[in-house]
Amino acid sequence: MKKKNTTKYILINCIFAALVLFTGCKKNKPYDYDDAVEKLKQYCGGFPTSFGINEDHVFSYDVTGDGVQDLCTYVSFGSGMPRTDIVLFDVENDKFYTLDSLEFRGAYGYDYVILSVEEYGVVISERQFYPREYAAQFGCLTFKDGELGMDEFDKQSSEYQHAKEVSEGLT
Repeated sequence: MKKKNTTKYILINCIFAALVLFTGCKKNKPYDYDDAVEKLKQYCGGFPTSFGINEDHVFSYDVTGDGVQDLCTYVSFGSGMPRTDIVLFDVENDKFYTLDSLEFRGAYGYDYVILSVEEYGVVISERQFYPREYAAQFGCLTFKDGELGMDEFDKQSSEYQHAKEVSEGLT
């Protein structure tokens, strides 16, 4: 009798181990949506003379490609020559990224704004405002080699036209 129970116990444990092995162990997301937005707000509040973020401008999209929705927003900060930059919160890895890394790329200033989130990505605009203003460029937010970037749309594409229309609707 004792041998049958031991065999059943071993068999049940083997089946359980096989299920875990084949299905994998899923990591729990470290934050629910509201907690993640709160953490994003705290991070953005740390920018020099930050104006904070508008919760209506927090967007979910898996920019990093890890299978977990990241949070993206844009934050305005600075004085004298305020800037707007994009911030990504990689919820899965509990890391923050900025598009322009709080730098002025030498002597030039850029503003970045999220226009919309589409099935093909997070649509953004880039506008150079210093030393002189240039026409906005439009593209998708990218994440490569641990850095945010922008893949610019071809000016003849429907994606470019869509971004331009959304941008004009915001001004």
